[in-house]
Amino acid sequence: MKETFSNNLINNTIYHLLNFDKYRSFQAAAREAAINNNFQMVILSEDFNPVFTVETRHKTTVEEAVRRGIEGGAGKGPLKMINVEGVLTYWGPVMISAVKHFLLLVDNEDSYSKEEISRLAEIIELAMGMWKYSPVRDVTAEFLKALRRGNRSLAYTLKNEGGYNNEEMTAVFAAGGIEKEEAFKAVSQYETNSGIHALKIAEGEEIYGIIFSADPPALSVEDLQSAFFETMKNAGANEVFYINCVDSIEAATDAYQMINEVWPFMQYIFPNKKSFTKFELALAGNCINISLKDGIIKKYYIDLLSPFRRHGDNKGGQLLETLEIFVLDAGMKTSVTAKIMSLHSNTIQYRLKRIREILGIDIQKTTVIPGLIIALALERIERVVKAL
Repeated sequence: MKETFSNNLINNTIYHLLNFDKYRSFQAAAREAAINNNFQMVILSEDFNPVFTVETRHKTTVEEAVRRGIEGGAGKGPLKMINVEGVLTYWGPVMISAVKHFLLLVDNEDSYSKEEISRLAEIIELAMGMWKYSPVRDVTAEFLKALRRGNRSLAYTLKNEGGYNNEEMTAVFAAGGIEKEEAFKAVSQYETNSGIHALKIAEGEEIYGIIFSADPPALSVEDLQSAFFETMKNAGANEVFYINCVDSIEAATDAYQMINEVWPFMQYIFPNKKSFTKFELALAGNCINISLKDGIIKKYYIDLLSPFRRHGDNKGGQLLETLEIFVLDAGMKTSVTAKIMSLHSNTIQYRLKRIREILGIDIQKTTVIPGLIIALALERIERVVKAL
């Protein structure tokens, strides 16, 4: 009985998928094959964005299935079976017009073996080639690329085509130094834990995208940001950027412009940090502009730290390094400074006391902090420039 059922599946699928007289397109043939054989299929881009979907049952959403599939390692395999809320899903790579995609198959009634589904996947891939099927463009990927490149007119067109809602947009993000599979898993985990939805794309060792908030939101704006930083760092990212309060195409393109312009300089200014908010990005952008102009404003800030240079290269440099880490990296916390520098807290306390004496100010005073932060950031930039 099982063998007859299997033959019916394969033969019936072939009948529909290769019936060039009855159907005008691969899409139409695929829909009939799925309906008649009680399976579902989704073709996804290499970034796991659906580009063609045939749904014949609604036990779970495609979005949820993709999220669970990514977390379950859907990018590996020739064919991988993943249980999504009691629904058996099968994932495998397919080449369409020499471009890698993913094929998701769902066995509605758990009627077929893995071998049968594997054979089904082979037939579908063969049929796509015979139909010369070419998927529609990946609207999600093109939308994100338009935002990253600052092409607002194209972004607006793709926003409408993809049905994305400005009012639900809450943040943009980017992360570097992370493998694509781990990056997608991390974002999917973040979606599951935070109750939000993210659009994402990977290019090289970078991943970037947009966060859409839940309604009502499960977490505060601050907690969403903190959770994202933690998730991406645990996945191995060496730099993570997250800009919140983004609620329009203009705000998103401005945020990405800021990230693009200052990303190469962030590790010069913050060598002990991996996660950056819009405030660190704005500071970096301001300092870079001051440094490039090389005018009187730059001199004013550099001169704020001149007392350290009068205390000898070794001692003055030691105190200046402590001040840089205390202010720029440790959030002005003695214990964190001591940890970064692998020193005892008492040593840091002593150095901070000497720093106050040398500068003649309370370095934690509200009116002093803004100028001190910029001066120290410029000091780090200038040190790198001189070394080049």
